[in-house]
Amino acid sequence: MITNNADQKLLDPEFETTAVPKEYRKSLASVSAVWFGFPMVLTSAVIGGVITALLGFKVGVSAILVGNMLLCLVVGALSYLAGNTGENFAMTAQKTFGRYGYMTVSGLLSTVVVGWFALMVGLTGDTMARSFGAPLLWMTLLGGVLYVAATFIGIKALSILGWIAAPLYIVLAIISIVISLKTGTKDIINYHPSSGAGVMSFGVAVTMVFATFADSGTMTADFTRWSRNGREGLLAAITAFPFGKFLAEVVGAIIVATGIIQNPATNGGDFMPLLSEHGSLLSILAIVFVFINLGVGCTHCLYNGAVGWSHMTGRKMRPLTILLGIIGIIAAVSGIWNAFQSWLELLGLIVPPIATIIIVDQLILHRNQLADSATWKPLAFVAWALAAAVALLVNFYAPYLSVAVSGIVSSAIFYYLGSLFLKSSSIEKSKQNTL
Repeated sequence: MITNNADQKLLDPEFETTAVPKEYRKSLASVSAVWFGFPMVLTSAVIGGVITALLGFKVGVSAILVGNMLLCLVVGALSYLAGNTGENFAMTAQKTFGRYGYMTVSGLLSTVVVGWFALMVGLTGDTMARSFGAPLLWMTLLGGVLYVAATFIGIKALSILGWIAAPLYIVLAIISIVISLKTGTKDIINYHPSSGAGVMSFGVAVTMVFATFADSGTMTADFTRWSRNGREGLLAAITAFPFGKFLAEVVGAIIVATGIIQNPATNGGDFMPLLSEHGSLLSILAIVFVFINLGVGCTHCLYNGAVGWSHMTGRKMRPLTILLGIIGIIAAVSGIWNAFQSWLELLGLIVPPIATIIIVDQLILHRNQLADSATWKPLAFVAWALAAAVALLVNFYAPYLSVAVSGIVSSAIFYYLGSLFLKSSSIEKSKQNTL
């Protein structure tokens, strides 16, 4: 592999507005570390536990698997594309939505990920306060500052965090499961939700699994553009979906199924309280885990936001990391992270069609292999709007179905049929001009 003097520097170039040159591409292991550690976070255990609490273990794990396979399909396809081109999400979206039109899509996603950053910064402080009695405000601020500093370093820091966070998650998850099995029931397979646990359909559970990574998953090119080729980009994504995220969510499912979690429909598989109650050593490891584990999610989301806004504004990624980080920390301190469910509903409704339209456009139809001069590409926006409308109708009139699946399928149909219509119209117009 070609080396470069910049590889020895702490702050490598991030290539905000150009494709990553071949000599700067990274190994499969390095790019995989960026992705597989990302979903192995405490929030995944919480979600897996909530789904299990409302659906039971067998059905819940099945929904978790289906949601992860759906993520594998979408994120894998986009990662394959990014590995081939070396381009970030904003550059990729520009080909499908237009030279100016892409700003609508990239601006939306780059803003929402900052919301996710704020959410997880807030969760850091809340977890430390609930589990260890630490001061909420100071823990929130400490977490936010550490996460901004790591993101400032760039993609190199994300890879290092992944190598640390994933093994640490696995070790502490195993310890938590052992504690849970000793304290609660071992018959986890036959766990059924209690009558007062509430109601969740299989489709809603699938959407919930998908929606948690709909945004950063759609922006996967920011990470997998560093892959040496499309195949390695795809493989790097697969380490996260289904493997990393499925494992992280099943941990939460198992812990809830042992019956030891109070209010599992709300708290899910949060295993931090278990660790804090079993000695000082585990408590210390748990504190380190909180900051590293949630730090992975925060740094990835902030990196997505900074790279996206960097391309749109023509500014460097690192100054924008500081600016967006400050905004996110202020939002976290204000309590915006409590709107967790609202973010999931929003993402599940409007984000999946964006990824699907890009996949159909560039991988199936091969319409936009090169950026052109078109400022706006109406077909992409029409298909997105129609698919969002379908998802909205499903959400209100058939809530037992998966809003994410509805958006993905309908956007693929609308964009594909629209492309055929435009092609036939173009052929007919060309024939008329030759007469």
